[in-house]
Amino acid sequence: MAKTPSLAPLRIAVLAPLGGLAIVLVGVLVNARAAVLLLGAFAIAGAVARFVTPEQQAFAVRSRIVDVVVLGVLGAALMLLGMTTPLG
Repeated sequence: MAKTPSLAPLRIAVLAPLGGLAIVLVGVLVNARAAVLLLGAFAIAGAVARFVTPEQQAFAVRSRIVDVVVLGVLGAALMLLGMTTPLG
């Protein structure tokens, strides 16, 4: 019996641009500081998602630890800059 394809890649393909659109809208409608903080939160959420995703179902281009560290540092740096930089 054939396996039915998973809908997870389709969900990611739809939700990722919607997340980007949400960040842009927050930046336009609220202010740049909120958009930078939201972008940092999304990067940290990506690090957590990459950490908990099983190795068989994840991308195999880089190791998991590299992805988690890079996304975590990026998210933390964005959050720090968003809180300390005088943005409009």
